[in-house]
Amino acid sequence: MRLEKVTQNHAKQHNKRLVLKTIFDNTADISRADVARETGLTRATVSSAVAELMDEGLVGEMGLAPSGGGKPPTRLQVVPSARHLIGVDLANDQLQGSVYDLNGRALHHIAIPTTAATGDEVLEQVYDLLDQLLHLAHAPVLGIGLGTPGLLDAETGFIHTAVNLNWHNLPLRHLLETRYNLPAYVVNDTQAAALAEYIYGFGRHESDLVVVKAGRGISAGIVLAGQLYHGRTRSGASEIGHMRVVDGGELCTCGRFGCLETVASNRAVLRWARHMAQTQPNSTLSPFRTHPDDLTLEAVWQACAAGDTTLHPMVEQIGRHLGQSIANLVTTLNAPLIVLAGDITHFGPLLQEEVTREVHGRILPTLADQTTIALSTLGQESVMRGAAALLLTHELGVV
Repeated sequence: MRLEKVTQNHAKQHNKRLVLKTIFDNTADISRADVARETGLTRATVSSAVAELMDEGLVGEMGLAPSGGGKPPTRLQVVPSARHLIGVDLANDQLQGSVYDLNGRALHHIAIPTTAATGDEVLEQVYDLLDQLLHLAHAPVLGIGLGTPGLLDAETGFIHTAVNLNWHNLPLRHLLETRYNLPAYVVNDTQAAALAEYIYGFGRHESDLVVVKAGRGISAGIVLAGQLYHGRTRSGASEIGHMRVVDGGELCTCGRFGCLETVASNRAVLRWARHMAQTQPNSTLSPFRTHPDDLTLEAVWQACAAGDTTLHPMVEQIGRHLGQSIANLVTTLNAPLIVLAGDITHFGPLLQEEVTREVHGRILPTLADQTTIALSTLGQESVMRGAAALLLTHELGVV
């Protein structure tokens, strides 16, 4: 590996990023003197960096802080509206995206039903979504972050295969940067959800966590030592959905039998729910018994929210299968926090309790005592917020 000399300009840019990150991380009052103390930089270096950041509109002075004696210091704060971020989620039955400010607050949201039949048509729909979002942004756009299902190279944004989107060998990042002349970053949707949990959700105080996202498919996004883990192949998330959990089970979309997705994905939920509608006369789903194909996931979620106890055996079985796979992750990674995300969270505390029981029953008691299973509270925004946060990482260096 060739080592390059650190130039004065490199050092200056590094210091400016360090100052910006320090201000970004401090939601309480922070002054130039405070930044100097926290970073170890000289006051002159901090003042120079702050002046540049203010010229760029990224940092503003927010009045005077309480004085401990002498002249009161001036409070500094990152200006949330200084830049806008575009975050896109392609993992569901609709393409959706939002315009965010630097604090991760959604300013505008657009969803487009996925009606395309070919990969080229899907790409055109992605362009249409981005065109609309960029039109809504009223501040300089820092870039585009995109979470997608499938196997991909997160470093180059090259999609190896995304079956649900009919994409194969697609240089998505290159296409986006060429079309929009903006920085673009592409990650697996579950990795985006993991980054969102790390920055905005349950993982704010954990440097190691795993997000297990279950819906159309099932995969795991991993954060280790505060960094997204991509794996040696740079392929995206941990594809635990294709881990065999049932010997001689149902045929999976991957061509193998008994994968986790066959018993814990949306397809499995609909299959079991339709069977219950036909066999459980006390179920609130029984009106669908003569036309089970009309039963939708939304109806299942509503029945669960209404307290339909006939669904409990299904939820418990899903929890056991998920717990079986999650226990392997806990034992391997020793991550103290596992966050359940995606459509599966509609099953709420009942699912959480069953997953926790199964995980704790399969791992060492010491590990069990150190492991928390939580339900994501970020909802449908998790992938979009995480994708947008990629820009805070790569373009500003603040997370």
